[in-house]
Amino acid sequence: MRKLIAMSVASLVCISLAVMSGLASEDTKNVFGNANMDEIIDEEDIEYVRGVIDGTNEVTELADANYDGEIDEEDIAQIELIIAGEETKLTLIDGAGRAVTVPKPIERVVLIGMLNEVKTLVQLGASDTIVATSTVVTGIYDEPGFSKYFDPLHKAAPELGDLPRIDYSAPNLEQIIALKPDIILSYGTYSDPDEIQMKTDIPTICIGDSTGGDLSLLQHRLIGILMGKEKEVNELSTYLDEKFDELRDVTSEISDDEKPKVLVVHMGGPESTKDIRTVMARYDPVEIAGGINVAEGCFGNPSSVVVSKEQILAWNPDIILLGSYPSKEHPYSVEDVLSDPDLQTLSAVKNESIYYTRGCRIGWDPATVAVEAFYFAKLFHPDKFADLDVEEVGNEILHRFYGVDGLYTEMAEKIGFHTF
Repeated sequence: MRKLIAMSVASLVCISLAVMSGLASEDTKNVFGNANMDEIIDEEDIEYVRGVIDGTNEVTELADANYDGEIDEEDIAQIELIIAGEETKLTLIDGAGRAVTVPKPIERVVLIGMLNEVKTLVQLGASDTIVATSTVVTGIYDEPGFSKYFDPLHKAAPELGDLPRIDYSAPNLEQIIALKPDIILSYGTYSDPDEIQMKTDIPTICIGDSTGGDLSLLQHRLIGILMGKEKEVNELSTYLDEKFDELRDVTSEISDDEKPKVLVVHMGGPESTKDIRTVMARYDPVEIAGGINVAEGCFGNPSSVVVSKEQILAWNPDIILLGSYPSKEHPYSVEDVLSDPDLQTLSAVKNESIYYTRGCRIGWDPATVAVEAFYFAKLFHPDKFADLDVEEVGNEILHRFYGVDGLYTEMAEKIGFHTF
């Protein structure tokens, strides 16, 4: 018997997206059947629904397990099926705050988003369900893209390069219908999931906008629930926690005065200024590695924000990380920062403490974000992590997610990471 972990996704997207979606509380995005709202569907939910039917418990948003508008014995039957792992359909609230009912099991998936969902399906061992990708994979699988840029997919799932591709901004709905998918996975910014679902009559789930450097695996949990891969998600989460504990055992003893002030520059996305002014307000590896993100607390959409050079001068970071370009052909380089006359008073410029990082490019990948925690730890505190072999640990983590050896070595070389 399994317990379905229902998603508490208050932090799935930033505050700005939550407001835009009109979310009323921290518990509005969950699986229907989690009647008592405790994030686990189990026998206690059955008892809670009985109380609702008897009039002794209040109706909750998720008590209507079969999503038919009534609370009755059929909801108890649906919860029993979920607990047994035998449900034929499931209703959940997606990354855009929409209630979507999907068939179970899901065997055919069309992707019309960024790279988040395709990488998640590969990492969870469900790439065989993908029947079409979005056009964002072109730079990964087609020459001269895959030879120039770093991305794990061309080695971890080369077969996906031969699948049909759907334009993520203007998807061909007739093409999608012809593929007969069970569900469509979309991305919040570029397409309207309600319109696509209405016109195709195929359940369309928005996984939300990329959350940048968020390592909570909440998008993994959403897709894991859809695909019946909750166990795999939990195993990945436990693995990362154990790896990060190796760093936190050290960084937890470092005072804030000893931690470098770090600016993470974001070079990806249509709203990026393609210079130093677009910064990551959240990038979890910085904190894990014992640094202080100077932009923390700024709110962007979803996690990057444009600031002025005057603000950067006021922050005066000790280290600047230039992210989000997966090759050495950086449109905004270390040399550009060092030669900018407006930035000469920055500590990072004076000390030439400016480095490349992969960051978040065309979708967020917690696997590559996770390895950067170890890369940053060595950059931030070289004395305290003198024995840390970043390349070895990085290759181990990426192998755990993708099943391919040597990915960190390739990433470091192609992007131009600092060598120790």
